[in-house]
Amino acid sequence: MQDSTPVIRPFTAGDLDALLPLVESLHTSDGDPFDPQRTRAALRTLLDHAEYGAVHVATVDGDIVGYIVGSLGLSIEAGGRFLLIDELYVTPAWRGRGLARALLASLLPYARACDCRVVELEVGWENDYARAWYEHLGFERHRRFFCSTTIETLSQRLQNRE
Repeated sequence: MQDSTPVIRPFTAGDLDALLPLVESLHTSDGDPFDPQRTRAALRTLLDHAEYGAVHVATVDGDIVGYIVGSLGLSIEAGGRFLLIDELYVTPAWRGRGLARALLASLLPYARACDCRVVELEVGWENDYARAWYEHLGFERHRRFFCSTTIETLSQRLQNRE
């Protein structure tokens, strides 16, 4: 099976159940929570609303062995729209074969069609290999921290004037 040629293509509704274990693997390896219902809902939103982003999968003999999620944003600093690489994952057996590069390349036509000027991503500080690879591709480290909270937490904190 590992001698077969990978195919990169857009994600479809029929891929949903097969993709969830890969998303779970990425989230758990990063120490992030995984909620299959929320993940399923987010992926369905992307399927129903191409204006929010795109998902592509890498398949080998019909099995999904990698995926990428790109979400659209708008940034004054970037001078317009940008593509956020929200998730990029290749199964361990298929790493080192150019699939991550192919998945990234597969989103460039979408980004261009959406008039994106910049591609952004987040990568863990501890992931030296990925950081070096992204820097080799032209990504630059920012002087800022990427921070997040839930709407509920922010709402509560703002109301409490903490």
